[in-house]
Amino acid sequence: MPLAKLAPGTTLLLGLALLGCGDDASGGSGVVPSPDGGSVDVAPPDLGSPDLGLPDLGPRDAGPPPDLGVAHNAGSCAPCTGGCPGTSLCLTAQTGEAFCADRCDSDLEGCVSGFTCLNIAGAGQPAAFFCVPPNATCRDGVGYGTPCFEDTSACLSTLDHCEGDAFAAGYCTSSGCAGDQDCPPGYICGTGDDGNAACLSTRLTAAETCGRIDGQTGCATDHECAWTNGERCVRSTSALPGICASDCSAASCAAGTTCRSTPQGQRCLPDNCACHASPVPEGTRDLLAEALAAQDLTRCDTVATLADFAPNPPDLLYDPYRLEFFERVAREPLRAPGYGRALVAELDAHAAASVSAPARAARLVESLSARLDQPVERTNPVPLDDAEPLVRALERLIQAGGGVADTASIRADADDLSMSLRRALARAVEGLTRGAAARDAAVPAGARLDLFALGPAFVLNTTAGSTLDPTSPVVRDLLNEGIDYPRLFGGAVDLLTALAESGLPEQRTTGTGTVAQPATLLFSQPTPFGRIVVGGGGPDLYVPTRPGLEGDIALLVDLGGDDVYRVAAGGNRSVNNSVSVLVDLAGDDFYGYEELGSFLDGDRLPSDASGRYRSFRPPSEDFGPISLSDAARQGGGRVGTALVWDLGSGQDHYRSLRMSQGSGLYGTGVLIDEGGDDLYEMEALGQGAGAFGIGLLLDLGGHDVRRAYHEVQGFGYARGAGLAYDVSGDDQWLLNVGDPDFGGDPLYFSAQRAGRSNSSLGQGFGFGRRADFTDRQFFSGGLGLLVDASGSDRYEASIFAQGGGFWFGTGILADHEGDDGYDALWYAMGTGAHYALGLLLEGGGQDAYGGAFPRINVTMAGAHDYTTAFLIDDAGDDIYFGSRISLGAGNVNGLGFFIDNGGMDQYALTRAYGLGGAGNLENDAPGSARRKVKNLGVFIDAGGLDSYTLDGMPFMGRGDDMMWIDSQNDDPGVAASELGTGIDGEGESSLRAR
Repeated sequence: MPLAKLAPGTTLLLGLALLGCGDDASGGSGVVPSPDGGSVDVAPPDLGSPDLGLPDLGPRDAGPPPDLGVAHNAGSCAPCTGGCPGTSLCLTAQTGEAFCADRCDSDLEGCVSGFTCLNIAGAGQPAAFFCVPPNATCRDGVGYGTPCFEDTSACLSTLDHCEGDAFAAGYCTSSGCAGDQDCPPGYICGTGDDGNAACLSTRLTAAETCGRIDGQTGCATDHECAWTNGERCVRSTSALPGICASDCSAASCAAGTTCRSTPQGQRCLPDNCACHASPVPEGTRDLLAEALAAQDLTRCDTVATLADFAPNPPDLLYDPYRLEFFERVAREPLRAPGYGRALVAELDAHAAASVSAPARAARLVESLSARLDQPVERTNPVPLDDAEPLVRALERLIQAGGGVADTASIRADADDLSMSLRRALARAVEGLTRGAAARDAAVPAGARLDLFALGPAFVLNTTAGSTLDPTSPVVRDLLNEGIDYPRLFGGAVDLLTALAESGLPEQRTTGTGTVAQPATLLFSQPTPFGRIVVGGGGPDLYVPTRPGLEGDIALLVDLGGDDVYRVAAGGNRSVNNSVSVLVDLAGDDFYGYEELGSFLDGDRLPSDASGRYRSFRPPSEDFGPISLSDAARQGGGRVGTALVWDLGSGQDHYRSLRMSQGSGLYGTGVLIDEGGDDLYEMEALGQGAGAFGIGLLLDLGGHDVRRAYHEVQGFGYARGAGLAYDVSGDDQWLLNVGDPDFGGDPLYFSAQRAGRSNSSLGQGFGFGRRADFTDRQFFSGGLGLLVDASGSDRYEASIFAQGGGFWFGTGILADHEGDDGYDALWYAMGTGAHYALGLLLEGGGQDAYGGAFPRINVTMAGAHDYTTAFLIDDAGDDIYFGSRISLGAGNVNGLGFFIDNGGMDQYALTRAYGLGGAGNLENDAPGSARRKVKNLGVFIDAGGLDSYTLDGMPFMGRGDDMMWIDSQNDDPGVAASELGTGIDGEGESSLRAR
């Protein structure tokens, strides 16, 4: 079945609506917005305003005005058929949906959990306040998951079961289901706590399951526990049930439990109940516990429960693109640093393994695939023919592509090569055969061309006349289940493994000459997937017009010399070129392209044949002259597998425009550089970037410089993972800042600073498709990772970068050691926006955060709109130049944690909203459902003699050996949920980067 497409000119992903984060929220979409959606990101730093308008509801049905003081869950979301119960009235949304709504004039805070008390009267009309559900709809599970206590009195009248309420901490749901089809998204049919069938949430965090699963006994007091083994009830918060736990001070714990320090002494607790305990050794000061206690919180109170998400519409909370780990890590934030550490340690082990570079890359791809919930499926290699290994391997490859091999031509060409080289090439060709077969098995034949031609439009502006339609069931089914991702990624691992076992490095030769000449081709044979080419050991020039290099290239092996590549080897050039590999065995090499240039290039990289975008709108409304390059190069995997493997310690220069240098689009792209002081230049989507695929940039040494603009250096989109990994050297990771006052080029539209900044989306950044203002087809973001294992490094970016996420995306930047510098403008250095997870994990060194660029907004563990964000620096004398919403700040229901575990540090802020700040400045109107959801900011400095300044003056109330609390709102109804807290003292934070 052909894929559904949108009409020419349709903007899908990177149009102004998405990255605006709210400035486009005034509507026009025909979709009823949520009364408590995200928050404005484009206001001046000191201002805040809601980014969603009122629900588009029609007038209430005719009738006398209702009495005031009604129970606010009596009729909300009841069907209007036959009239509404009590004094609730029937309202009709623009979509035509009609539902009952309770009046809330007398108690703006009295609506059922998750509903907003909203005045829907028109201008000049008497006020009419009604309880409006999220997104102004009662469909698809609205009201499920809201808190209930012992009975359903706090639930919607349409819900008849309070699950898990034995200890006054349950959630509303429905009973009587016969199967999962009877439950809304995010729920499955199972046996409830009363023994009857009920819809049970699949989104409970580990902490919310404590005392609720088989083998565990929940409790509220010691009286519910059996005292035979010294059991006591361990419960640190009334928001969650406790668990009966035995004493472990004198006896060992049972399997599945660990002895932990709790308010009830040493107790055996399972891992899902760990938040009730302190991981800090007895006798050591627990700084995190003290900081939380200042706001009457415990570790368990940091959990974002089902109830916290009640103000959000179900279609936003549940989409099939969500990565499995995200819910359990982002919503139970104190698990996030441990998850990040474990993942990075796993990648470290693979990158440092005593195996060849392609074998290390294979293991890294396997790890990333598993984190995408798509563990690889591999195939076994085919034994090589002893007599004619290359001839027979090529015959199999050609036959796999439906071709007929010219055996005589292959044999004659192969006779000029040594037997050892033939065997090495044969193993690589055998890997190509498996990689091509994997692509064909994984991606339906009828979808390949559309994915290749139109699929990039989800992440790049393209010149194609149409784009894939994300609202189409055909497209959704393909992206979720129709592509066999384990097989697709497994083919890349097979190919990398074949290269690792090929023996190609032993075939290196040294030619003569110092200036690249037209390439000497020792072997060139066509296949249905592209040519198989071998170049000599001298300085070779590879250009598309050279006979023997025409068309697609499946494998190009150069035996040595300082080479220049202007062919797209190592990048999938067409849908038939499903495997493309370039192996360079030595030399100072230049990887480029045919540079045609454009009058729009300026100081940017020269254009290729696709040119640049020309806008006739002002910079405040559009992109600049961005590249429109349609060529994947230098490890650009596009509906297939593409690899570049550069051996030796040469000083290499990589230059491309888009979809290059380790980019995976519906496939896998890998660039491996084994050493040398290298220069990487490109514009967008590469240097370790994945969208519905995996992109890997692996550099094993040298002082490297990487320059780019957008979606690079560890970028992960939906169903994708991008990893940029550098083993050693003093490196520069540079994303163009955009601001002309600082030498920048404002090319990629940024709603936050239109015409003066770029949307970087890089250096460990996960990004998703936000569609609450358009078609409501959400793509939860992917996984973006940047790991630099050693050296003193420099990181520069503009907006959205350096360990952050957007729209359920996850980004991690881990720098293990060295004196490092970080600088960016907004949403950077362990931050995120809109339901994301961001971590910056700094192992040590004398580091500087900010200072060179303007300090604007949301940096250094600033978490915005249901985001969880961490910046953890383990050691060193560091300096932090903070902005507004920084250094551990939770804004608009965000959870921000800043931890410095040692050193003599300097904290210099320009705004007071930071250092453990919390605020709900944009959804704080009386009646807003989100003013009841916690905003949490935590700042901890665990040792050292430190200084704190605000606008260059001592920051009163902040200093060594001090504790403070913070809220931003004078309204006590809002301030109660603004839980900002900071502490400076000698002790343990219990949260570490390594």
